[in-house]
Amino acid sequence: MQAIYAFILVAVIFVFAVFQTEGKNKYSDFFLPLDSKEYSYKGFLPGCLVISEKVKINGLAQYQAKLSQRIAMVYGNRNLPYYSKVHQAVKVFYTLLGVIISTLLCILGKVNYKGLFIIIAAGVGFFFLADKTLNDKYNSRKFEMEKDFPDFLSKLILLMNAGLNVRQAMMRIISKSDSDSCLYRELRTAVTDMEAGLSESEAYTGFAERCKIKQITNFVSILQQNLKLGGAQMVFELRRMNTECWEMRKNIAKQLGETASSKLMIPLSIMLLAVILICVAPVIIELGSAF
Repeated sequence: MQAIYAFILVAVIFVFAVFQTEGKNKYSDFFLPLDSKEYSYKGFLPGCLVISEKVKINGLAQYQAKLSQRIAMVYGNRNLPYYSKVHQAVKVFYTLLGVIISTLLCILGKVNYKGLFIIIAAGVGFFFLADKTLNDKYNSRKFEMEKDFPDFLSKLILLMNAGLNVRQAMMRIISKSDSDSCLYRELRTAVTDMEAGLSESEAYTGFAERCKIKQITNFVSILQQNLKLGGAQMVFELRRMNTECWEMRKNIAKQLGETASSKLMIPLSIMLLAVILICVAPVIIELGSAF
């Protein structure tokens, strides 16, 4: 079996080396824009992208739609085609990594034929690990936006009460803020779009599509309704929405506090066990010496 595992390892490395050579010629500059810290392995991605194109990795329509939504949320709709290819290449890289690591472990551990199932399971598991990494980024971005949005909305309402319209208030908030959070980056993009000649309605729609969270979707709906119908009802609706957002943020803070408390139970339990052992150990030793 060790010879079979060695053959699998050599074959996988050889096939990857062939595709990597082709990928470097075809995609020499494709992965350069990627962050070297986030994608420290980007030098291996050209070959992985070629493999992805040759194999034509496609999932179920619902799975692909969900994946595209996550990619658009993390990297924006404008970068969706680019990062979709990057993600496919990452999935292939993770799969090859899982196969190589599991094969090496089977060789070193002298595993019998069951190791073949381990290799297959590792390849499939690492394939979907890339999706989990993307999902973690999505959840982190979503949480950051939900955390920052109530504060932004409060500032917007305050400036609107002072006599500014939505666009002026938004530009004032962005100019005075040095925050580089996800929400403020998307707001700056929306303002830049308006300054470039895009209508307010289109800029707000793009802003909602890039963020894709319920609060911002409702916020944009209120703004677009005001643009179409006018009236003084918008400030009242924004105040009501602001109250709901702050309540939601309080609930999130409570949930995070409860999660932190539950995590603390593990070290506390270990400490309690250690104290019990320290107290009981002398008694056990004394009884042992007595008998």
